[in-house]
Amino acid sequence: MEPNNPQDEFYPIQTINHLLNNWWKIVLWAGIFGILGLAFSYLKPPKYEAEAIFSSTIDYSQINFENLVNERGQPLEMTQYDLDLALSSVQRIIYQMKDNALAYAQSLDPNLEAGTFEYNMAVERLHDRWYLRFRHEDPQIAQSVVNYWAETAMTQLEKEQADSKIEPFVLSSLIARATLPNRPLYQNRNILVLAGTIIGLCLGILLIDIRYRFITSAKQG
Repeated sequence: MEPNNPQDEFYPIQTINHLLNNWWKIVLWAGIFGILGLAFSYLKPPKYEAEAIFSSTIDYSQINFENLVNERGQPLEMTQYDLDLALSSVQRIIYQMKDNALAYAQSLDPNLEAGTFEYNMAVERLHDRWYLRFRHEDPQIAQSVVNYWAETAMTQLEKEQADSKIEPFVLSSLIARATLPNRPLYQNRNILVLAGTIIGLCLGILLIDIRYRFITSAKQG
């Protein structure tokens, strides 16, 4: 039974049934705003992403396990945590060189802010590889910043290993410098489409509910 005055009270079952009966309108609103989100992603300036790759491995021949013991006097065995901690020296030094990379990037793009630089950089690990990435509207700037950052990080890695600040069994190298990116990256496209779809979905539900509770009831009254 339909309520006499749906605007005065909330009837969950009737409201849900009404929304289900008008599901296609909700989907239509979600689709329209999803398309608007996609269109907006094309209006944003495209960015290019440059990438450098580090390799970081363990040279087990450099570890003298026979002379290494734990607190109980038993032979020391390196756990996965120990290995990850040793290999993370690459990440630590990459971030240590971040301010230098920012200063270099700002010398190429004086309008670049620290927050924007932070948002457009990424340091990720996959197995024994570390990936250093940076995005910018100018592909040459993206390439130059990544290569400068990677080379200064590699120099610092070699210096700290020579000063015994990094374990000698950690082998790190810069295996791939950034090439000039030739395809723009629309990094926010999926997010914008999803956000537009969600907004359209919520708006569709709201408008249909308002029409049901107020406009329809006013006509009935």
